Amino acid sequence: MSKHILTHIGSGLTGGLVLLICMPGASKHLFHDSASGSGLSKPVKKSPRAQASSPNSRSSSPSLWKRGVHADNESLEALLDLGEIELPSRAEFMAYLAANNHPAEGYLAAGMILQEPDLMREALERDASNPHILFALASRDEFPAADRIEWARQLQQEQPQNALASYLFAALTWNDDAGTSPPDSLRQTEEQAGFQSFTSKSMIGLSDALQATGCDPGTAALYATMAVDLPHLPHLLRLSEKLQAYAAHAPPREAVIARQRHAALGSALAREKDLISQLVGLSIQGNAYASLPLDDPLPLEGIDREELQLSIEQRRNQMRGLADATDSLKTFPELIEGYATRAMILGEIEALSWLRSRTSSPTR
Repeated sequence: MSKHILTHIGSGLTGGLVLLICMPGASKHLFHDSASGSGLSKPVKKSPRAQASSPNSRSSSPSLWKRGVHADNESLEALLDLGEIELPSRAEFMAYLAANNHPAEGYLAAGMILQEPDLMREALERDASNPHILFALASRDEFPAADRIEWARQLQQEQPQNALASYLFAALTWNDDAGTSPPDSLRQTEEQAGFQSFTSKSMIGLSDALQATGCDPGTAALYATMAVDLPHLPHLLRLSEKLQAYAAHAPPREAVIARQRHAALGSALAREKDLISQLVGLSIQGNAYASLPLDDPLPLEGIDREELQLSIEQRRNQMRGLADATDSLKTFPELIEGYATRAMILGEIEALSWLRSRTSSPTR
């Protein structure tokens, strides 16, 4: 396992983030102005799929697509070529799992890193009621739809207060006909106090698995923050589209309820710790306000369209202001572990703010 410091990582992180929040083509898909329609981007992944070449060989210099931005893929891959990192082979992961009594979370992490669905399914077979594993598998298109619906149903049972379980179940079960009524599971979200996406837990799992197979802590943590994917977001984007279409044609009272649930989903995502979920959440909030009749109640109590747009722009400006902070990791590689660990635990905004504070002062 290579233990080199990633000297080019700063420009990669900055490039991916700037593409998301600054480029006109990207922001057009993530945000709305008052005259726009849904404008939602299609399936969003936070990660690349790191290519493991074969079960018995190392994968040297995997190319990473930062967060699945599909515009200008070649230049983005060039920005995020991590060059110095070598992922463990499948044989190395299997040795690690055997030496640690075959932990279910270890199988999930290995499956995520190697992009092997069979390893992820093995994780569930070893711990069939683990909410993290249920959520991870239910969110992934690699598995049959019927299995994913059943896993999402089990997740609801294991975490009855997790609204995300209900949103995911609704997204997987709602009929494609836009005129159908929202699933009953969306009614449950009004009484559910939590919203747990397991993103931080996935990051920690990836980092732990990489460290256990020989990667240094800084490299492992940084890879985890970049390579963790968010497979639930495409489903929530499609759910947003269906809620928007339904509200446009539903009876007035049902349309109001649909918009409120729609905005609540966006608000929950906007409070997540990773930037992509926040961006998607703001976009979904905008969808909830699209084509809002003048006399209808506001989807978010006390927040009109203009206030929402101002809030979105303020959040975008905050992200723009921090977007180039990671470039300093090229100059100060000793900060990589601190930055990545904070990104995993506290979230990317907090991590970027910390990094800016450590590198902008002449007395650092």
